[in-house]
Amino acid sequence: MQNQDTKESKTLVVLIHGFCKGADDMQYWKKHLAPEFSDVITPDLPTTFSSFERCLEKLTQAIDDASPEQYDQIFIAGHSMGGLLAREYLQRQRPGNVKKLICVGTPHYGSKLADIALCLPGAGMIWKPLHALKLSARQQLTTPEIPGLEIAVIVSTNNGHWPGKLFLSDQADGLVDLTSAHAPDAKHVSRTGAAHVKMQYDRETADLIKKFFIHGQF
Repeated sequence: MQNQDTKESKTLVVLIHGFCKGADDMQYWKKHLAPEFSDVITPDLPTTFSSFERCLEKLTQAIDDASPEQYDQIFIAGHSMGGLLAREYLQRQRPGNVKKLICVGTPHYGSKLADIALCLPGAGMIWKPLHALKLSARQQLTTPEIPGLEIAVIVSTNNGHWPGKLFLSDQADGLVDLTSAHAPDAKHVSRTGAAHVKMQYDRETADLIKKFFIHGQF
């Protein structure tokens, strides 16, 4: 496979973790992409206890620190809430050299489980990102207005986590309903056999991300 990260076409890859996760959870994807992409950053965001806005600020700073303007192209993959953060970052900053975005198990239209969790006393004060994940907060899809940006999604119907089995339909990945994981602005859609959390450490999912980054399709 031809290495895409050459002097003639410098590429920055940004991998964004989701709710209650950290940069360590993106290391499997990073290692899998390493043979083709040498410049990969995995921002460590406060997605457990800080607000969505604070997470977005930290993401913006992490990308700015990587000097994104020096790259010919930027590819971004976000898992779960990471996909929402990626979309919001792109819509606000609108960097013209971002060419590809892939959202993996992202609750584009919110999470029923977030609404359930917020019914617990004090949950919203402790786990502040839940407010950005509730259904009413995600009624409108954030579509980055960047010419030439290719958007893809990876979804799953492996309802392999106990919250999904209790509260979601069979058409869910264990934490996110299939209807929420889809996005109308995604020209490319693929499915993985992994449940929501396991997507971060799954070879099939990582292969799909690599394939989209290199070929622009699945």
